[in-house]
Amino acid sequence: MGVAPLSIGIEPSRLADRLVGREFAYLVTAGSERSHVVALRCEVSGDRVTMSGAGRSASANIAANARVTLVWPPTPHDVENRNYSVIADGLASMNGDDVVVLIGSAVFHRPA
Repeated sequence: MGVAPLSIGIEPSRLADRLVGREFAYLVTAGSERSHVVALRCEVSGDRVTMSGAGRSASANIAANARVTLVWPPTPHDVENRNYSVIADGLASMNGDDVVVLIGSAVFHRPA
């Protein structure tokens, strides 16, 4: 029996199809002194993810550095990939109070 791969690529335009049962994502932003993580509910359309309620720290970090990471934790609802988190990297911008992330790359990733 083969070992399951650590990472499996996801086409960014197909991200919504791969998030079955995943209720929220962790938005990871980088500031000048430290990273900031906040859990948010997302709307995904193609390769764009929109989130509301990121707060002041995330908004300030995005203004200074648009590169962000999103992490959706594993879920038992995705039978095929229940042991995998979904990790996506992209460029974020603020649209009023909403964070909009253009996804550049995404993978399923499991613990080693």
